[in-house]
Amino acid sequence: MQQTRRRFLQTSSLLAASLPMAHYGLAAAAPAVTPRARPPKITGSFLDIQHVNNWDAQYWIDECREWQDENWEAIVADMKAMGLDTVILTNCALWGRPLYPANRRTVGVQWPLPCKDPVGAVIRACERQGMGIYLGLGAFGRYSLNANPDLTPEHDTWLASMAEDLRERYGHYRALQGFYLSAEAHAVQGGGLFAQADCDKTSKLTQAIRARVPGVRLMMSPANLKRPRPEQQGPLLRQLEQLNVDIIAYQDHAGFEKLYPSLNFNEAAEGYALLKPLHQKVGQQLWVNCEVFEYSEQRPDGRRICTPCHFERLQRQLRAAAPVADKIIIYQYQGLMNRRTDKVNIGGPGAEELHDAYLKFLNG
Repeated sequence: MQQTRRRFLQTSSLLAASLPMAHYGLAAAAPAVTPRARPPKITGSFLDIQHVNNWDAQYWIDECREWQDENWEAIVADMKAMGLDTVILTNCALWGRPLYPANRRTVGVQWPLPCKDPVGAVIRACERQGMGIYLGLGAFGRYSLNANPDLTPEHDTWLASMAEDLRERYGHYRALQGFYLSAEAHAVQGGGLFAQADCDKTSKLTQAIRARVPGVRLMMSPANLKRPRPEQQGPLLRQLEQLNVDIIAYQDHAGFEKLYPSLNFNEAAEGYALLKPLHQKVGQQLWVNCEVFEYSEQRPDGRRICTPCHFERLQRQLRAAAPVADKIIIYQYQGLMNRRTDKVNIGGPGAEELHDAYLKFLNG
């Protein structure tokens, strides 16, 4: 009897295996599916109250000059809706004058704008959206089309006073993550190292800020270094230590490729893989700043304008940066990648198309 029962069970099992599960009113098990890799995601962007270059920002600077709290609230909410969690406010001062109601004795008299406190408006918007913000120090003391910040000792003292004043005024907001240094370090010819003079100047600035605002997080967004050679690794490590910042967000320079064919963001991305171990040694985050603009359009007077890039190029930038970047940010959502609404009525031709194409890509 046991042998017959055993044989019956064996036969039943074979029969069941040969019949479709639907025969028994059961759903068949779904075949195993390999999960698709998630698309690279932008999680931060620069934002400016008044851009330092009137020509670059032709498609947003005049409108933003008239913005009130509700407009800043609207653009930050739109950034959050696109998946961003971090705002980098490019500058809290312009041409030596603060863009917020600063300490007049140490920072100076506020630049007159219809919005009484645009810096505070952006911070409060970030707070309500659960986003972080880095406040830009500068820019600039004296500014011309091709000039860098005025990094004299007096200028360093002014920026350190501004950092102290900003933390005193807005430090109670959880959104405030640290400060962005508008001082850029440039690469030596051929790449691989920063210009030593830039490192010397920037390190004096960071020392001045850290002395006045201890424990603060500092970020900068310098030129990319292409592919550092093996013999450059040691000197570069010392430069990273000297800069004394917590985050370096390398510009990928994709926005200038049409003007300078020698620039290649894929070469920059290969360099990030070589740089990452050095950043880890000194405890710095490596972010990538993907440029979402083209810089080839010219005004009648010959000055160039930032216009939105095509998404196909941005997609390649994101895929190049994603394997190494601790965070991908862009320059910038405002004017170049925003959706146009009643309260955010800005943007160069193609900005909304770039916005929609990215969201479509993000949603698979």
